[in-house]
Amino acid sequence: MPNVIPINRPPEPTHRSPYAQVTWVFFQVERENEEPTAALYRYGRSKYLEYLAETLDGSQDLQRDPRFHLHKQWDTSALIRFIEWLQHQKLASKTRYSIFKIVRRVMDFAYAMRVIDTMVYPPPVFKGVRETDSRTAYSEEAQEFINAALARWVSLAVSVLQGYQPTGQGIPYRGGLTVTSINLDGREIPVAEAARVYGVPHGLITGRIKRGWGAREAVGLDSRDGARTQPGVPQALVVEGKSYRSLSAAARAFGVSERKVTAAVQAGCSPEQALGLVPTRVPQGDERALLWAFENDYACDPLAMLSDFHQRRLSVVCTEKRMRTLFARWGVWPHIDDRLIMPLATELGVLTGLNVESLKVLETDCYQDEHGLTGEPVINYRKGRAASERRPEDQALQLAALEVEEVFITSDVAAKVKTLVNMILDLTARIRGEAPAEIARRLIIFVDVEASRSLGKRVVVGLDPRRKAAAWYGRFKREEGLLQSLGEKFRFNISRCRPTLVTNMVLGGATLLQVQTVVGHASIQTTVDYLDEHQLQPAFDREVSDAMQRIVRRSKGMQNVSPEPKGKESLSEEPGFSETLSGCGCSDPYSPSANVRMATKHIAGTVCKFWNMCLFCDQAIVTESSLPKIIIYRQRVKSALDSNSPAILPREQLFKDVVTLIDGILADDVIFPQAMIEDAKCKAAGLDDILVDQLIYQGI
Repeated sequence: MPNVIPINRPPEPTHRSPYAQVTWVFFQVERENEEPTAALYRYGRSKYLEYLAETLDGSQDLQRDPRFHLHKQWDTSALIRFIEWLQHQKLASKTRYSIFKIVRRVMDFAYAMRVIDTMVYPPPVFKGVRETDSRTAYSEEAQEFINAALARWVSLAVSVLQGYQPTGQGIPYRGGLTVTSINLDGREIPVAEAARVYGVPHGLITGRIKRGWGAREAVGLDSRDGARTQPGVPQALVVEGKSYRSLSAAARAFGVSERKVTAAVQAGCSPEQALGLVPTRVPQGDERALLWAFENDYACDPLAMLSDFHQRRLSVVCTEKRMRTLFARWGVWPHIDDRLIMPLATELGVLTGLNVESLKVLETDCYQDEHGLTGEPVINYRKGRAASERRPEDQALQLAALEVEEVFITSDVAAKVKTLVNMILDLTARIRGEAPAEIARRLIIFVDVEASRSLGKRVVVGLDPRRKAAAWYGRFKREEGLLQSLGEKFRFNISRCRPTLVTNMVLGGATLLQVQTVVGHASIQTTVDYLDEHQLQPAFDREVSDAMQRIVRRSKGMQNVSPEPKGKESLSEEPGFSETLSGCGCSDPYSPSANVRMATKHIAGTVCKFWNMCLFCDQAIVTESSLPKIIIYRQRVKSALDSNSPAILPREQLFKDVVTLIDGILADDVIFPQAMIEDAKCKAAGLDDILVDQLIYQGI
């Protein structure tokens, strides 16, 4: 079982701290981030608390009782209500959007941790993306929703593995039913027999059970928390974390009769119950009554509780759908079914990029800490469609390859995959002995609940993309709110995780050759086909646009501060600048800007050699003497692109961006007047050829 650090459940809000749960959930996300990001979550929390102070979330219930419970108030429209208030605040548009993103991420976290039961939908301004291909990459917006939904189920799987610890926070249902038996250490014992065995009067046992005592407390095996009051001796009382020196002091503070408080405490009620802050009687369908029944009547066994309610047809008390919601919140689950296993399989697809056919046939020993040749962690898988005489069906995914240049996944990717595989193994170990022989060694198996009910015995199946997986996709979209958030035509499946990984790697800076190695494509053209142009092109356009603005600002600033002397033909003669092989000037070749360092293998203290990125670097500047050589450099790059050489394919987009950027620099009156640009073109035509062809193949 993986070493998992559990996250505590939210504290109960009190009249003194009604928004304790809001503060808690924001802090949980804040502590996962470093400054200055953590400060954004503190600011977002302050704005949300300001919203609650002004509007009480538009809830009449909060007007009567201000204690804010996340699972009650953060419903599907919680974010919409907050944004309606935020739109009327005197804030800059970027600040307002930043607050929205922070609050939304916190709500996603609350859903992922099962603190709330429903996905919180975004405002109508966020439209669903149109999907026409079931194998295209997910958009960034879709990835956020899917990751939050998957995290919720991964968190539940962790809780199931850790096991349930009784909370004692339930309140028994006492609707006039006669107590005939008690559940003592998992055994149902008639009250009469318990009275005889433990020497406690029958009426005293039933009275104690009706007042909320546990079964062991009722028969005297465990002491009841809180001693009875003694006449003449003041008894201290702790209410919602605050200590009162006596019962009378607590009664006066809450405006309750001292006699009533004393009687309630003597009857075994908690201080909060005695003062009327927590009810002593709740309806049978109340969550607290169901929790008490789960912990006491069903010995914390969710399957026993679900089966009993199903057999006794108690859906009027609690429907099966609601009971599953409660189970998820409590951290238990009745079956090792597709609802529990398929999110883990999907998360494995997200991390590794394995397609659904390969995930389907993964075996229990697929993960290895050390490959025989590389010594690195690997996932061994089969890829039947790509097999040939020269290409075996069995392949190994080197997990270290996913960490290429630290541009896609952090260095703990192998640990994440190992933890995920071990979680699946630990969960399925409970049902593996009942799996058919042909799938007994498969990693991903689960219980078919519907078939099990129909046949009257447990049926274990494997991942079948044509049957069970397809049914789970549709149910997951509906129940997790993906259709409402991303549109009725949104397509969700594991197959889209693979092109999403490829697209994210390229967006992070990986070359096509590096991506090809990770996904195991025989042809680089297959890798190219995986790229989602709708996501990549805006990113490329944005990078070129930002670089254009920066170089224009620097170059114009240089013209104002230090006018270029007439007659100079080389930047090497200008103090403080070195001429680069792409023609522009560099103020410090030993210190390229951060974007260049992240995308290259630059070694600190050495001269930067990545000439093809000069124009994107914050050290670069363009002056009048730069123009002729930049024009020649553009011609060489354009010729290389027109040749369609396989050698430049991994850097093709970079070279296209270089051409776009130079065209922007050479536009009239962007940096230089038209006459100066025309003069530079004439000089470029008269210059001897310079060695720039090679540079096209030496860049990143």
